[in-house]
Amino acid sequence: MSQPPLLLALDLTGTFAFGLNGALTAVRMVRLDLVGVLTLGMMTALGGGILRDILIGSLPPATFNDVLYLGVAAGGALVAFFISVELERFAKLITIFDAVGLGVFCVTGASKALAYGLGGVQAVLLGALTAVGGGTLRDVAIKRVPSVLTSDFYAVPALVGAALTVFAVNLGIYGIASALVAAAVCFTIRMLGVRYSLRVPSTPRRDGAGRPAVAHPGRGSARTTRGETSMDTSRASAVLADLDTALSWQEDFYRDLHAHPELSHQETRTASLVAERLRELDYQVHEKVGGTGVVGVLANGDGPTVLLRADMDALPVREATGLPYASTATADGEPVMHACGHDVHVACLLGAAQLMASATGQWNGTLVVLFQPAEEVADGARGMVDDGLRALIPRPDVALAQHVLPMPAGTVATNAGPTLAAADSMRITVHGRGAHGSMPQSAIDPVVLASMIVVRLQTVVAREIAPGEPTVLTVGSVRAGTKSNIIPDRAEILLNIRTYSERARADVLDAIERIVTAECQASKSPREPEFELFERFPVTDNDASSTGRVAEAFAGHFGDRAGPLGQWAASEDFSDLATAFDIPYTYWGIGGIDPDLFERGPQEVPANHSPTFAPVIQPTLSTGTQALVVAALAWL
Repeated sequence: MSQPPLLLALDLTGTFAFGLNGALTAVRMVRLDLVGVLTLGMMTALGGGILRDILIGSLPPATFNDVLYLGVAAGGALVAFFISVELERFAKLITIFDAVGLGVFCVTGASKALAYGLGGVQAVLLGALTAVGGGTLRDVAIKRVPSVLTSDFYAVPALVGAALTVFAVNLGIYGIASALVAAAVCFTIRMLGVRYSLRVPSTPRRDGAGRPAVAHPGRGSARTTRGETSMDTSRASAVLADLDTALSWQEDFYRDLHAHPELSHQETRTASLVAERLRELDYQVHEKVGGTGVVGVLANGDGPTVLLRADMDALPVREATGLPYASTATADGEPVMHACGHDVHVACLLGAAQLMASATGQWNGTLVVLFQPAEEVADGARGMVDDGLRALIPRPDVALAQHVLPMPAGTVATNAGPTLAAADSMRITVHGRGAHGSMPQSAIDPVVLASMIVVRLQTVVAREIAPGEPTVLTVGSVRAGTKSNIIPDRAEILLNIRTYSERARADVLDAIERIVTAECQASKSPREPEFELFERFPVTDNDASSTGRVAEAFAGHFGDRAGPLGQWAASEDFSDLATAFDIPYTYWGIGGIDPDLFERGPQEVPANHSPTFAPVIQPTLSTGTQALVVAALAWL
């Protein structure tokens, strides 16, 4: 049964894309040679059709009767083998081609099943098999649970497309138009799933990592016995045995990062240094994810997948630490500084990546190290997700991250539940009527209006939020006018709100709008006020089971240097990564302040975002590196 030219072109496009994706998986996950990459690519592209033909008795399978399909599939695999690094920047385009193939394959598979006399239900199943069977064979070949069985939104579009095909045939309207419609519906559902991270409901988690607690004896339960904890501590000690020698480069690397900070979405130098070092360690590296993000994947046999994350961006702050490696960098004339410690995070994660790569005999599974841009502006994690992160890496079982904080250096601290606050920045513009400073009776003064708003906003937390609900409302900026004798016609107020629950968040935002609107009415403002929300961070709500597992691992390794973190009013977008994969996460703190300085009290201790914030190099780097390794080994 020959295909119309348009369907044939789409069919070959899908074959090429499937061959490309299958081969990229081989390159990313198991580092196969040319023969292995070619085999997995062709298996992915052609395996579903071969399985279908065998089941319906169409022998030999059509693939072996048409060398064109073999050649196209092999071509896709070869392209992936030779230019896999360059292909990463086209991840979105490859995903689109893959969705095209999914749509066409489910339609052609279902129609061929019907042509061989099978019933409608069987034809739908065989149509879906044609579309997803090759990928399933690939996953089985590399000892990975097939993606269609782990709640990825992939099989559902194929089933829908195949069902529409069967429906059209039964109505007697099947042809090129109906086939394209069915394929287009499948394509659209798949792309919506990618865009909005849609997932099929999965089984309830029992250990916080998406698998039964008995999956890894000694490592699978948040409540481990003393002997099991000792076993994990022993493995951690083995991985960390050569910490000082192996990471002799780390301190100089950190000083270099600190001296060369880069603002959000501008982390090109940092990203290049990270990618270069990861390649030296034999990680599969993906660059320019979400702009300047870098991801490294190290597959080491069967086992869980753990994601470790560090952020890379700096702040528009003029450094005043007086350190010999202090930043003198500028961006568009503004000073730039690593005033939040992200340089520590990068150096620690690279150190952990090296130690794990050098001790693969001590763990099993897959380690994903993710270096994220633009945390400070709240869109870096989401940007990586939107740029196809879910298609680049295997789905993690857990996501882990840390932050250097104004605590004694050498300490680590964990907290289950809400740990970092949600943050909302708001720009409010209120309007008045301008006039000469000598004629205030002719004006509606927005400066006075803004001042009344600022005073009244102080009552929101004090009088509208329950005392037990941690909430912060800060007026960070009030701007109006240009000259002393001119009453301006508008004023701008910048607010920052920190909350730990959605109810408190909504209550505070509603109160702000109510107060501002009322004050404008009281002042006879000629226009309604304007409200703009920006730089919105989610709550960091640590999974209890995952946090318990990490806390126990820390206690076994660090002893009394591990303790409770409590809640902090700082904010993070790390949880956007975990939310995109629908996985548990935990986020802990490491100390960066000289213990003697810390003992002098909070007034003497520089906080994050301060121009004098500079963590002591040691034991901060050593502790942060150890913490990442110990936490990862609690799963791997």
